[in-house]
Amino acid sequence: MPLPSVAVSGHLFRAREPAELARRVGAFAAAPTRLLLASDGLTTTLLSAWTGGPVRVAGADHRRVAAAGAPTGAAALLRAGADEELIVRRSVLAGPDGGELSRNVVVARAGLSAAAEECLTDPGAPIGAALQATGTAHRRTVLDAGVRDWDGADAAYKTYLMWHGQQPLAAVTETFDPAVVPAAPAAALLAAGGRR
Repeated sequence: MPLPSVAVSGHLFRAREPAELARRVGAFAAAPTRLLLASDGLTTTLLSAWTGGPVRVAGADHRRVAAAGAPTGAAALLRAGADEELIVRRSVLAGPDGGELSRNVVVARAGLSAAAEECLTDPGAPIGAALQATGTAHRRTVLDAGVRDWDGADAAYKTYLMWHGQQPLAAVTETFDPAVVPAAPAAALLAAGGRR
């Protein structure tokens, strides 16, 4: 399936200081949005609970690039050398009704684990659950969260690292459909008379 809605070039991968990350997550009005963005657990599990049904990969593709050609900041987070080969995967997760839930970009190190690489290049597998089934990527570190564009609307996103032992395996950024995951800032809610 073509994935024109998942633009790789528009994603900047970065790590923020913990206090700044907490402030950015805390800026969202909806408590479930804050929980989703702060969680280091499986996104598919959280989205499944959110929607009340199964989450599936609606489309995915990948390509191999030299680290220098990866989305900005990803190679540095992965501690990859400029000539190291990386896997860049784009995917869309869909809910029970088939509607998009998230648009994702994953940049991963090739060669750390054959089983992990197989998961990363399988277009039908949600990578978090598949990687855990292979015995890798049990640990995640949330690095960034905030707002980016989703077809002209503000959408919540988060970026995190998945680890293979003590080595960073993949940098992941997920942008959530604002029709499902509210992206309204707390300040707007307070200005409208709401409470945080």
